[in-house]
Amino acid sequence: MGASLAGALKNLPEPPVIRGSTPDRREGEKALERGLVDVYTPVNREVIKGAELIVVATPPSRIPDVWEEISEHVLPETLLTDMASVKLPLYDLYRKKYASAFPHYLSCHPMAGREVTGVDSARGDLFRDRLTFLVPFSPATRQVDISRLTTLWSLAGSPRLTILEAREHDRILALISHLPHILSFALLQTLTTTSDKRELPHWDWPSQKGGALKDMLRIAWSSPELWGDILIQNRTELLASIQDFNAEMEQFRNVLIRENREEMTAYLKKLQARAREDMRHENHP
Repeated sequence: MGASLAGALKNLPEPPVIRGSTPDRREGEKALERGLVDVYTPVNREVIKGAELIVVATPPSRIPDVWEEISEHVLPETLLTDMASVKLPLYDLYRKKYASAFPHYLSCHPMAGREVTGVDSARGDLFRDRLTFLVPFSPATRQVDISRLTTLWSLAGSPRLTILEAREHDRILALISHLPHILSFALLQTLTTTSDKRELPHWDWPSQKGGALKDMLRIAWSSPELWGDILIQNRTELLASIQDFNAEMEQFRNVLIRENREEMTAYLKKLQARAREDMRHENHP
């Protein structure tokens, strides 16, 4: 995500100066070779010296370590942001420990991503036409900070922004991103461990899968390290989402048990009608 943001900004007619940091020297040197950054250093506190804007692009659980490293080296007027997909644990820690160190902190989360990671996977068009969430951490978030990040994401290709609180962000993400990933992981698990495969001489799901299964499994190949972190970080909201989903699965199960085709058809039509109504509101705010 961080490399893709750098790539989007470097594609501009007048690209900004970008200094990058990662403990993985090979990745940092690749970013330098590809022109994604103008300077690379493995040390965070060195790369942020004199910076006007700091973007922390690392898994949620590692962000506090970055905060700790740079907390005494950030200029008072510097704007900080991150790209984490879970906000509430970070927000709580920020308010307890880092609010004075980073008086201007406005968290971000662009709704974009891929199942592959690393500099080699960076795409300058990753954020094109995507929505970005803004989550103010500082109790006195300035309009100028919102304007700066609005400009940043517009330049990166994401002109649509929604400002919301940390808890609401995490509840929404549990439903629209984290639950879909768990469902994809669970489906992959079902395919690889089903007891039926021992009784099916022609079972070979990798070569037999059609477009539907291919689409549903794409995100199951996402980074286990990243997604293991995200899912645990947002476990409270995700458990609630799983409960909601299980209730719907039970509804499907009951209709199947009753063997009523008309009831199943009506149920499918009803849920599609509700979804179309939601989508109509999206297209006509």
